[in-house]
Amino acid sequence: MRIVRRGQVSLEFMLVFGIMLVLMLYSVNSITFQQGSTSAETLNMQILLEEKNLANTIAGTVAQVYAQGPGAKSTTYAKVTYLAEPDYLQKTFGSTSVTIKGSGNSVMVWVGSNSVTSGDNKNTVTTEVPYSFKEASLPFPNGLPSKSVRIVVEWNPDKAEGWSSKTVDGYLEIRININPVGDHEEGTDQP
Repeated sequence: MRIVRRGQVSLEFMLVFGIMLVLMLYSVNSITFQQGSTSAETLNMQILLEEKNLANTIAGTVAQVYAQGPGAKSTTYAKVTYLAEPDYLQKTFGSTSVTIKGSGNSVMVWVGSNSVTSGDNKNTVTTEVPYSFKEASLPFPNGLPSKSVRIVVEWNPDKAEGWSSKTVDGYLEIRININPVGDHEEGTDQP
């Protein structure tokens, strides 16, 4: 009898231990992320930070060229991850569209069809620049076409102010020509 009882205790212990292990694995799995996925809140913050970095890089390059004066040209580079991933953009904002815009004294970057600058649904970041742009925007309907961005800003007095983009050698190249004297009212926006 003693052997049977000892076996019964071991079997009961293994059964209770097995149930506890299953419950523990289920609870750990339900409160942690699945491999390869992130929560919507974390992803939203990462995308906004990436938008801010891109807007700051563009604004900084414009400010540098503006400070140097006519004939100046500067190139900077930025890396993006999430803005070039339509699946992440769709998951977080319900849209794959990314827009980069210069308007007035600011550079804006947002995901979605409309810019929302505050509140729970914020999708836009803005960075101020010391130069007043004519309104120009670069829409990308399926996210940015490359994770490497080259920003080329120049002040060519012989050209009108303008923004353009194209993919060159694996880079999304954004070209901006500023022309404070040629495109704006005389006496404004001069360094």
